Amino acid sequence: ILAANGKHFSSGHDIRERGHHDTQERYRPVTTSWQHRRAGAEGRMSREEELYTGFSERWRNLPKITIAAVQGKCVSGGLLLCWPCDLIIASDDAQFQEVTVAMGIAGVEWFAHPWEMHPRKAKEMLLTGAPISASDAEKLGMVNRVVPRADLESATLALAQQIALQPTFATRMVKLAVNGTQDAQGRHSAMQNAFALHQL
Repeated sequence: ILAANGKHFSSGHDIRERGHHDTQERYRPVTTSWQHRRAGAEGRMSREEELYTGFSERWRNLPKITIAAVQGKCVSGGLLLCWPCDLIIASDDAQFQEVTVAMGIAGVEWFAHPWEMHPRKAKEMLLTGAPISASDAEKLGMVNRVVPRADLESATLALAQQIALQPTFATRMVKLAVNGTQDAQGRHSAMQNAFALHQL
């Protein structure tokens, strides 16, 4: 279970972090293509490819089933945290919002928007920056369930316990099958293209 402690799930990226060269020592490389210290776009792209796109993709492909419990606001970079999870339980006060276009960016580094909802709704989310309520997110299929805020933790734990009763090998195969279906539809290639546009 991925959950946050506080009024909101996530306000997104830490916008105080400006220089990627100045913050490298905080992060240890997890890939062999670590070129974060290179100048200009090359260093920034390398860093974002690993820390955002790479980690979100690895989280999506974990063998274990993952559930995000989302309350309050989940903004831009926060979507990179909950969308890679297999299931999402939202509190009734949850709001999902993408504000990167207002900053002159086509989207965030893990561009799952058209896979989380119909492409027209993805465009609306991106182009307006307006929040999507928990109830609308459920209608779009972005979240599995909406529960009262006070019940978020217990409802998420109950779902996890229900899934834990299933054979783990079977749950892993289900996850591989569903993820593989998305990938066969071109998800990975589309996201790589969006990442390149994001870098531009």
